[in-house]
Amino acid sequence: MNAQKSFSGLFAAIAAAIVCSAFGVVASADPGPAGAKLEPLGPVPVPADNPMTPEKIELGRMLYFDPRLSGDSSLSCAKCHDPSKGFSNGVQLSDAYPGTKHWRHVPTVLNAAYAKFQFWDGRADSLEAQAVGPIAAPIEMNQNYTHLVEKLSGIPHYRDQFKKVFNSDVTMDNLAKAIAAFERTIVSKPGKVDKYLSGDKSALTDSEKRGMELFTGKANCIACHHGALLTDNEFHTTGVPEIEPLQKEADRIATRHFFATDQKYPNPRSVDADYGREFITKSQSDRGKFKTPSLRELKYTAPYMHNGAFETLEDVIEFYMKGGGDHKNKDALLKPFDLTDQEFDDLLAFLEALSSPTPITAEKPAELPKKSDGTL
Repeated sequence: MNAQKSFSGLFAAIAAAIVCSAFGVVASADPGPAGAKLEPLGPVPVPADNPMTPEKIELGRMLYFDPRLSGDSSLSCAKCHDPSKGFSNGVQLSDAYPGTKHWRHVPTVLNAAYAKFQFWDGRADSLEAQAVGPIAAPIEMNQNYTHLVEKLSGIPHYRDQFKKVFNSDVTMDNLAKAIAAFERTIVSKPGKVDKYLSGDKSALTDSEKRGMELFTGKANCIACHHGALLTDNEFHTTGVPEIEPLQKEADRIATRHFFATDQKYPNPRSVDADYGREFITKSQSDRGKFKTPSLRELKYTAPYMHNGAFETLEDVIEFYMKGGGDHKNKDALLKPFDLTDQEFDDLLAFLEALSSPTPITAEKPAELPKKSDGTL
């Protein structure tokens, strides 16, 4: 690397925001939005109409790992949101239903329980809505809701558990509640930074401490990444480049046009890129905007961005060093930013320290319940 690193104010702001918003440390430079700070993760918010119980969580776990939720019984929620891969899938783009190809990177389920919006474009506002959307999506699980209810109703264990947990027959509404309850258990554990900010000054290395100073000082990451989840829960255009598969592969282009059609976007076949939030709002001012992700658990959730364009955190830093990419709607926060080689390494070390000491995981059920005829 050159002696000076040109690093965008947004990424630095992101880094600074993470520490500031998640742990109550206010940046020493411009503090960003009024009242913005870093805070530790508190209790998981639980909607009043879907209280958590051990039985409901266990039912949700079973459903999460059951490939019979897909049309051909080949894809479970865990296929794309794999516990061994940071609850994403570890590759650039999502898996897809056989015969189709996806067009976006899998967002992690880690800490999704705290998020205001689900999906990169924010089209769902709850874990319950997020849980059922992919089940019916033709490019994801391609399942008919009515058929799925009948299929699960023919499995004695599921029929009994829905009656026990919800006092009802199998329904899609209660299926969504069970999966969402399980997903609300997939949250971060205290990490090195949490311990440091709680008074253990030996929890961070000298490099990580310097990175934290950059994060909370001249980087001003708090502009976009604040609060306990280290996100402003907003949408920004950063100019992430379109990756080659989305430009050249006919099946992925077909998926883009299908999604635009499904969202009732005008002239869907004229859509030549992922417009992000604009597909939902239909406002051109939202073109290229994607949800601000949490910066927690970064070590375990590569690759990065809505299309998996960057394999490593170093790649992300290099991108923002240039002030982001080219886009007419690019956020004004993105500006080139200079860091020395040592500062670059220190900031990277701190970002990595924001992950839990060991990967968050979830135990797969020992076996799936059998149908009434004794088969899976």
